[in-house]
Amino acid sequence: MSTISTSEQTLDYDVVIVGAGMSGSLLALSLLTKKPSLKVLLLDENPKRIKTDRASNPSFDARCIALNAGSVDVLHELGLWKDIQSKAQSIQQIQVSDRGYLGAPELTPQSSSEINDEAFGYVVELQHVGQVLAHTLADFQSLTTLYNVKLEHIEQQISSVTCQLSNTQKVTAKLCVGADGGNSQVRKLANIQSSRSDYHRSAIICNIRSNQPHQSIAYERFTESGPIALLPLTDNRFSVVYCVENKNLDCIKNLSDSAFLSHLQLEFGFRAGVFEETGKRDVYPLMLLTSNHPISHRVVCIGNAAHSLHPVAGQGFNLGLRDLYVLAEVISQTDIDKVGSFPMLNHYWQCRKADHNKTILMTDSLVRIFSNQYHLFSIPRTFGLQAMSLFPSLSQPIIEQAKGQFDLFNRENLS
Repeated sequence: MSTISTSEQTLDYDVVIVGAGMSGSLLALSLLTKKPSLKVLLLDENPKRIKTDRASNPSFDARCIALNAGSVDVLHELGLWKDIQSKAQSIQQIQVSDRGYLGAPELTPQSSSEINDEAFGYVVELQHVGQVLAHTLADFQSLTTLYNVKLEHIEQQISSVTCQLSNTQKVTAKLCVGADGGNSQVRKLANIQSSRSDYHRSAIICNIRSNQPHQSIAYERFTESGPIALLPLTDNRFSVVYCVENKNLDCIKNLSDSAFLSHLQLEFGFRAGVFEETGKRDVYPLMLLTSNHPISHRVVCIGNAAHSLHPVAGQGFNLGLRDLYVLAEVISQTDIDKVGSFPMLNHYWQCRKADHNKTILMTDSLVRIFSNQYHLFSIPRTFGLQAMSLFPSLSQPIIEQAKGQFDLFNRENLS
């Protein structure tokens, strides 16, 4: 991997990726693995990562991600999984419950006769994934990186796109990829339309320790204020995603550690034991962001730049990983002079549209159904949980969605 001098004024590449977080870095790796002849530029507005045991990019912080089985397959293919797995915790079972109502189905990978894998997926801390990814990318001499620069303007031309950077440099490429998150500058400059829906809630993220082994069980508990997810981590810890109404946020986030653990215990119950220890708490606003058509002339947005989801089902990162996997596959099958063309980008979006719609609808529906406390919704919702407890086959669609096993991973669908 090489860097460039800021004294250069004009740079020419096949693909420029804006955003060097998870999605952008994984796309760069996937492109160079599938089509080594590509000239790829990866740029980011944050400073270059420091070569220490912890990646310094804000995208690789202490948060955790839940990797479903489909995502693990992709990481296997990219040669990353062996090093990531050593710090990953498997999910063997998911328990779902609704506070105050009966019914708590236990979903396992074997709940369907057609799904016989060992685990739903794995939970791993972002900082570890960042370390592995940065180390792997460093071996690619055909990848150029540029840090601490912002994208200021995009000029879309017939056969190329020109990006004006904050350091006065210009970058021309056949394709510009926006992997720069929910507040994507690429999306704004390319006039890619998006819609936002505010859930009026925020997620409190932290790691906790219980007095009993988690036994590789993940928990999803729906409460009046929003869902609480406990994801098993290594060293017998849980990653907590606690969704609270904004009107109660300040009160809860400012609690002492012991008071917070007591409050969380009251809301969640004792299925996972007694909560004894908590780490640093971070807060993130919750909203749904969607782009019905995340492509423009020689520009495409992927990951959170195209869709930001509620964490209730743990689908956001996995959906983004499928974006970059399919985009890299489509580019690898395209002649170099046609990379970024309308037929190529349209083909990509046709491959992705159904998955986007299905995943976004499922996630948003879960949020709205389980956040609604009217009896009109609570009675059928409770019945549904009871039915899944009695008849595990009813949970098969949820299991398939959770595991991320989609036909898009079959290359025949991409040709």
